[in-house]
Amino acid sequence: MAPLPIAVRSTPKIARTVLQKRAISDVAITRTGKPIIRVQGGRSALGGHTATVFGATGALGRYIVSRLARQGCTVVIPYREEMTKRHLKVTGDLGKIVFIEYDLRNTESIEESVRHSDVVFNLVGRNYPTKNFSFEDVHVEGAERIAEAVAKYDVDRFIHVSSYNADPESVSEFYATKGRGEKAVRNIFPETTIVRPAPMFGFEDNLLLRLASALNVFTSNNMQERYWPVHVIDVGHALEKIFYDDNTASQTFELYGPTNYSTAEISELVDKEIFKKRRHINVPKAIMKPLSGVLNKALWWPVGSADEVEREFHDQFIDESAKTFKDLGIEPGEIKDYIYYYLQGFRSSAMYDLPPTTEKEKREEKKALSSSALDALKEFYAERDARAEQFAKLQAEAEKKHADADGAASAGAGGEPSWPISMEAFTEDWNESQFWYSDETATLLAKQLLEGATAESTIAVVSAPSVFVALKNIVNSPDAKDKPKPKMVLLEHDNRFGVFPEFVFYDFAQPLKLPGHLKGGVDRIICDPPFLSEDCQTKVRWMSKTPVENTKLIVCTGERMETLVTKVYKAFGLKTTTYDPVHARGLSNEFYCYANFTPGDGAWKWRAGKDN
Repeated sequence: MAPLPIAVRSTPKIARTVLQKRAISDVAITRTGKPIIRVQGGRSALGGHTATVFGATGALGRYIVSRLARQGCTVVIPYREEMTKRHLKVTGDLGKIVFIEYDLRNTESIEESVRHSDVVFNLVGRNYPTKNFSFEDVHVEGAERIAEAVAKYDVDRFIHVSSYNADPESVSEFYATKGRGEKAVRNIFPETTIVRPAPMFGFEDNLLLRLASALNVFTSNNMQERYWPVHVIDVGHALEKIFYDDNTASQTFELYGPTNYSTAEISELVDKEIFKKRRHINVPKAIMKPLSGVLNKALWWPVGSADEVEREFHDQFIDESAKTFKDLGIEPGEIKDYIYYYLQGFRSSAMYDLPPTTEKEKREEKKALSSSALDALKEFYAERDARAEQFAKLQAEAEKKHADADGAASAGAGGEPSWPISMEAFTEDWNESQFWYSDETATLLAKQLLEGATAESTIAVVSAPSVFVALKNIVNSPDAKDKPKPKMVLLEHDNRFGVFPEFVFYDFAQPLKLPGHLKGGVDRIICDPPFLSEDCQTKVRWMSKTPVENTKLIVCTGERMETLVTKVYKAFGLKTTTYDPVHARGLSNEFYCYANFTPGDGAWKWRAGKDN
């Protein structure tokens, strides 16, 4: 019997040994029974299966490797290139991820990779042929060597990942070799489970990332190929379930998503999520296919291949006899719910933190409005509909009078809408930086432009439609019946103002792309650039009659543009005035009026302290 002091010191050690003791049990898998996994205290068990995953360095590989390692499996990863397998090292505990170098043409290295395994996954595939490996080398001969090694060492399970549309008779060499590869492995190892995933999307995919890239420009079928895109994580989950269920041996699985899309429809979802419009140019197949074939053979980096062009003309077909996600108890994810998470990095910094478009739509659907909010919403819609009706009436009237010269008597020559005209028919779009002036401001500015004008005068209104409407109302009013009517032109990018015959489409990105008759033909100008930037400060010198200092010029823009505006229009003698334009719905930025004249009615003077 141990002395009392020794027994006291030993008690805590014995207790810890008893509490920390764990059972260790290996799990054997057979072709007819279902396995039982006992995962022990930590992340993975000490015992379990040994799985070999060929092609683990591809897009699908990491998802099945991490799932197997998490369940305590020892995962053997055959690899060809050292740098492509590093990320897989951390997917399992120390010693659970084993790398072995192999060559798909070296039977001995393949056999060494599978000889200790309970299950073998073949994920090896090639999307385009290379100088070293053709589709036949990879999809047929390579698959045969792996299947022969599996049969030689009597491995319990072999799961072969093929492709959707796999068909030995297909025009596409990719689909044809995938189909021949399926037949080859089944002939060698009849219990092979064949898995045909649809086009997969995920972090390393060839679908979303390609459509979001600015380099993906050329297509051949107007992106009309249709398929059911599937989440790569769902495919990894399915492979795990297939492995752990022996009833899936000798079965064929078609794994596809819940919704059928064309590539064009997915591209629209991508553009909407990244807030960019990617350009796609359609090139006829007769040109694109041989050109891609030449580039694929000439260049060592992937630029597409002739067979990839051919595949754009093949819609996905489903083998109705094959099993699906439903047989595995898996509900596949919808692609539109994941686009944001995979493509957020393609957004600009201004849009980066905005929520997913799908989330915004869900918020709108879930939003519960109070009765007062509903009343306000109804009022808003009623007002919107009234304005739309008013604009439609205005447009119809303009079109009718433009087509019927006899109607000009009631509305003035040129097919103009009836007087008076209201800006209420043209709702502001703040996304287009549209802020209409109040009626008082628009009328005051219009009167200054009309002061001293003759029938020979020409007034150009640049991006200030509310002033143009005020001009129209003044010259068409009964009080101005006997007064001379100057010629007018509205330069504006909003095509709604095409109801006026004086409308000319104007793009600030191309300020000189205007009708030639305006060159040197304008003696009164008002300009209100839509954005506070140097690019939007149009140079109107070329429109002005000479000498330019005799041209009446009014520029309305932000106070912080003062230095730039006075510099750009220095030849006109432009200065800062004391008049502050007022907007109908208010404007938070301080707004100034700049001119090269002071009106006789004292509407403004030069602002003191502004180098005037």
